[in-house]
Amino acid sequence: MAVAADTPVRAPSRVEAVDVARGVALIGMMLAHLGPVWLGADPPVGHMIAGGRAAPLFAMLAGVSLTLVQRRDPEGVGSVRATIVRGILLVALGLSLGAIEDMPVLIILAFYGLMIVVALPFRGLPTPWLALLAVVWTLASGFVVVALQVLHGPVDAGQAEAEDLEHPFSLLQELTVLGAYPALAWFSYVLVGLLVGRLDVRRPVVACRLVGLGTALVVVTLGAGWLLVREGAVEDPSGFGWRSLFTGRYGPTEWNDLLRLGQHTSTPLNLVSATGSALLAIGLCALAVRVPWLRLALTPLRAAGTMTLTLYTVHALWFWRLASAHDDALGPRRGGYDDWLLQVVVLCAVAVAWQRWVGRGPLESLVRVVSVPPTLSARKNAPARDRGVDSSG
Repeated sequence: MAVAADTPVRAPSRVEAVDVARGVALIGMMLAHLGPVWLGADPPVGHMIAGGRAAPLFAMLAGVSLTLVQRRDPEGVGSVRATIVRGILLVALGLSLGAIEDMPVLIILAFYGLMIVVALPFRGLPTPWLALLAVVWTLASGFVVVALQVLHGPVDAGQAEAEDLEHPFSLLQELTVLGAYPALAWFSYVLVGLLVGRLDVRRPVVACRLVGLGTALVVVTLGAGWLLVREGAVEDPSGFGWRSLFTGRYGPTEWNDLLRLGQHTSTPLNLVSATGSALLAIGLCALAVRVPWLRLALTPLRAAGTMTLTLYTVHALWFWRLASAHDDALGPRRGGYDDWLLQVVVLCAVAVAWQRWVGRGPLESLVRVVSVPPTLSARKNAPARDRGVDSSG
């Protein structure tokens, strides 16, 4: 991750590439939820692209945002106090959404909120030390999480919800090790994001390095994963062959899973691969916004990326309504690109209109009001409004 050695710069305004990347992460997560379900021998294209890669991109961008807002507004929205409050609010919202009966989405917000708070002490590390920590954490945390899951025994990585607050220690175990997005492993994405936030991704050479590094990590890990499956080092009870690179586990965690690449397995190979795809996505977004016609075409994604908390919440509730309305007599809901495309078009259109006529998203505004003292917020926002800057990152 030598790109981290680039000299960080002070960002005077929103970084459009980061907003576009957030939009990409959002629609990728929507595709993973709403797209065709893998029921036959071959995984749907949408599943292969977004499954297990959109959410890590979302997590990495959390680290990027932490660095950007600290630089832009260290006493306001980027302060320790504001970040802690924001993390608490995200945990509360995540547990509340998870408490909705039959919620079909494994809500990431509680894990996300915990990770941004834990990341606070690492923001001030010198770049070389942060880079070393990110590499070590990415390689080591997967071993630790798999080991802890094996030692713990079978666990149903279900929904983190408000009722779990009755057993705080169990909730902490779920958020850090046993849940769908174990923060102990996923924190590696946040650390890499802190590094990326120190780079000037507006420079073509930096964006190209991200693309090159990300591509290399994805290619190497997919190749290694396929070799391990072909040579029998990783069990393939499904008989899917190369397709098993895109599946999760088939049962309780076992030691052999340490070599598995599949989505959301949080193994070393999976963490490195998802890190690569996230870096690749950020680099491609940075290059895309430099092309005038592409920048214009990406306006809906850029707008969506400025209010992902609101749109993610709406998506989860919308999907819950779709799943609730599905007639069980028709069999399992198979998903489809039509539902996904409809949500993308509607939510992106709403984001464009909202940004044009209102500004910051409703949930983003609420979080800002609660996390930043009113007097400080007014003082900080006055010059930012004059420059058209939103310091929320």
